[in-house]
Amino acid sequence: MDFNINVNITPEVIAEMYQIDVSDFLNLIQGKKMLTDEKTILFVIEDYISTLKLNKRKSPVTIEFYITILKSFSQFLMSQGPEYKMIKLTENLFHQFLATCTPLKGAELRSNTINTYAAIISNLMKFAYTRQYISDELRIEFQRNKDIIVPKYIPDKLLSPLLNAAKKSKWPFLNFTLIYFFLGTGCRVSEVVNLRICDFNIYEDLIYISKGKGQKERYVPMYPEVKEFVLDYLARTGCHNWDIRNTDYLFSKRCLDNRKPLTVRNIQYMMTQIFETLGVGGQFTVHSFRHTFAVNALKEGMQIEDLQEVLGHENIETTRIYTKRHPSDLKKSVLKYPFPLEKLLKGIMGIGGRSDGQLSGGNS
Repeated sequence: MDFNINVNITPEVIAEMYQIDVSDFLNLIQGKKMLTDEKTILFVIEDYISTLKLNKRKSPVTIEFYITILKSFSQFLMSQGPEYKMIKLTENLFHQFLATCTPLKGAELRSNTINTYAAIISNLMKFAYTRQYISDELRIEFQRNKDIIVPKYIPDKLLSPLLNAAKKSKWPFLNFTLIYFFLGTGCRVSEVVNLRICDFNIYEDLIYISKGKGQKERYVPMYPEVKEFVLDYLARTGCHNWDIRNTDYLFSKRCLDNRKPLTVRNIQYMMTQIFETLGVGGQFTVHSFRHTFAVNALKEGMQIEDLQEVLGHENIETTRIYTKRHPSDLKKSVLKYPFPLEKLLKGIMGIGGRSDGQLSGGNS
């Protein structure tokens, strides 16, 4: 038996009965989160910065960078509309902000920089959603620029002069060992400054990275040459017997018992001085050593999955960047093989069939 039931009550009637807003009632029955307080973008930024300062997963350098960009975005908003609600945080507003940013080099921001800024603002949106400052519909992902990235690695012919220049620098043993270590491990500079002597395990031939990107831990295999040079450096700086209980910093400008840690800027400055000595200042950075290790590892046949673990990449697509080589290296690699259609084209075109240097095979 079928029943025909006519319901005459409307959402407006129900909303009036319970003294609630119609839009809030519709959001409720559609399963949407009701926003009781629409916050301004500036409020959310300040709340996010406060949370970032308590974050234990991101490195202090990353947190400092996030805060710098967020404060720059806040200054932009103060000049545009300090009362902007989160609903106004669109890609259009983001691009207006980018237009006010001054690049360190060049006439415009690089794609990588734009992508980094977009990631920070996207994380701000995700934070706002978890705090229920916005509904799911507003939690958008900004479009990323997908430029082809070529790794900036150091050519083989420059490596020997680089190490020799390090020997003549103000801190010869330290700089020489640092360069050798970077080239032989692919470690990030932020990881190297945190290494302790006990992390350099000469019995297991493993280097323990306790503070990698995103505060992730990993182990990096130790090549014999890296082990030899680092132990020599330690002996020259007063540490003659390696001890797994020794928690002093691995690399330091000081000797014996006063091994104060280096900073990222210390190393960047020292390497910049060496690059400038060779006349290649501005072409390479400390991070170029990591690129150089990765590219050479792949050249020698290391599996990309193994390289991913050594470098500490969460996504293997990041590691695939190192399969792209500098144009000059690609040219050398390709041109050592014969032209694949040489014989066929010679037969079709008649090229190479006469000794007088003229083309044949057609009527003049």
